[in-house]
Amino acid sequence: MKSFIVLGLGRFGISVAQTLYDLGYEVLGVDADEKIVNELSRHINHTVQADITSEEFLRSMDIKKFNAAVVAVGSNIQVSIMATVLLKELEAKFILVKAQDVFQEKILYKVGADKVILPEKDIGIKVARNLAAENFFDMVEISADHSITSVKPPVSWQGKNLGDLAARTKHGINILAVKSKSGTNIMPGANTVIEGGSVITIMGRNDDLERFNNLE
Repeated sequence: MKSFIVLGLGRFGISVAQTLYDLGYEVLGVDADEKIVNELSRHINHTVQADITSEEFLRSMDIKKFNAAVVAVGSNIQVSIMATVLLKELEAKFILVKAQDVFQEKILYKVGADKVILPEKDIGIKVARNLAAENFFDMVEISADHSITSVKPPVSWQGKNLGDLAARTKHGINILAVKSKSGTNIMPGANTVIEGGSVITIMGRNDDLERFNNLE
């Protein structure tokens, strides 16, 4: 089972920790605030009250055993930098750090972060993309350039099967599921027919998804 350590239990850290736990992973949450630690202990596997910049504490956690370490402080760049440097020295497998702005992002990458996120910016980008693509129901980014989304297929697809439509060859997308009145078909075959009112779940590059969304 994958395991994660989340350092800093503000709103962002708690959200990450609880979501990972709900997905079935082992999660250890760490914060200096005893009240927060005690509250979260009822919602994830393990919590510890500690200073996340303490080398002695981090060494005692055997950081290398976790699949990823999340530094979720954000509001205090010095704490984020110190924690990131220590995690790097302790050979953390993957370090994800929250930043508040692009300047912090650059610094955190330089001191060893594998991935830096700016939550407000990332959410804003996702919302804007969904607004721009009017018939996109939802979009899940799986990388900077690729996403999974559910959409209404073009009207021209109705009554045709996936083999004839050749979505991957013609449009650069993979069809993961087709939902229709008769039910949901996961990993549909070439003979699957697109019925009126269907919804398809597709995966591909963001630019290919946007082009596909504009088909009629």
